[in-house]
Amino acid sequence: MSPISQRSTTAASIVPASADLGTRNCVLGARARRHSVREFPGPLSIKCVTSGRVAWRVGRRDVWVDPSCFLVLNASEPYSMDIDSAEPVTTCCAFFAPGFVEGIFRDGTRADAHCLDDPGRTGSGALFLARLRPINSGIARVMTELESQARSGGDGMRAEELYNALAWQLLELCEETRRQIGSIPAARASTRAELLSRVSRGRELLHASSEAPPSLAEAARAAAMSPFHFQRTFQRAFGISPAGYQARLRFERATALLRRGVAVTEAALDAHYSGTAAFSTAFRKRFGVTPSHYAAQFSNKSKAAAGNSA
Repeated sequence: MSPISQRSTTAASIVPASADLGTRNCVLGARARRHSVREFPGPLSIKCVTSGRVAWRVGRRDVWVDPSCFLVLNASEPYSMDIDSAEPVTTCCAFFAPGFVEGIFRDGTRADAHCLDDPGRTGSGALFLARLRPINSGIARVMTELESQARSGGDGMRAEELYNALAWQLLELCEETRRQIGSIPAARASTRAELLSRVSRGRELLHASSEAPPSLAEAARAAAMSPFHFQRTFQRAFGISPAGYQARLRFERATALLRRGVAVTEAALDAHYSGTAAFSTAFRKRFGVTPSHYAAQFSNKSKAAAGNSA
């Protein structure tokens, strides 16, 4: 039985339907209310969600992904997922061929003459950690274009260029991981890597909590650390405090709702503010405009863009 299955009579829309996972670079875009995957040891991959939220089960923990973040999974790392939602959930996942990203790492870090001497050699030394990361414009742009090409049947040289760009983005994140490990004051490299892994689990909890923001103690508990140790290590690794990161997530979710035309009151509740007044005050302090003004500005820009393309 395939590890990827449907759990209802409503088929999941997956494009392309016959992607060769594990043999070539490919992107899968899916939209479904119900869908499941069981312990699939896939290739190195990037998991994005463009609407709704999905939990990928990695090891013994659920890692929640929504439009504010993406997940990197290592090659041969088994994962499961279950989508059971009243509203359709849209995902976009890129899968890399074996050795492809390592080859980009080799060519990007060696002298041109060495690349010419042995162009077919696969590289090594890249650092891939299964981690949830905040979405960035580079990853989002490339993933969007790759999915669009897959849906339209496009391929060829442009798709190859996009996979090269996506692999390079991934390698830049690996360098960021190395810097984060180096920023943690511990004598042994293995201890620094373990501390980064733990505070990353605490950060995952900040992304996962849709009902109510977790406390510092709860995030620290998820990381198996004391609150003070967690806060200090989080700040050093990510350059922002847990509270600051949580506030940024709340605003990102609120602004995404406002851009979709959701009422200010609903956006305030989703961002876990006690009322519209408190939300508007905090929003204006951060962005310089009120939530209603922000929504109106975005609506006007969208209408202008639609008019220009007509």
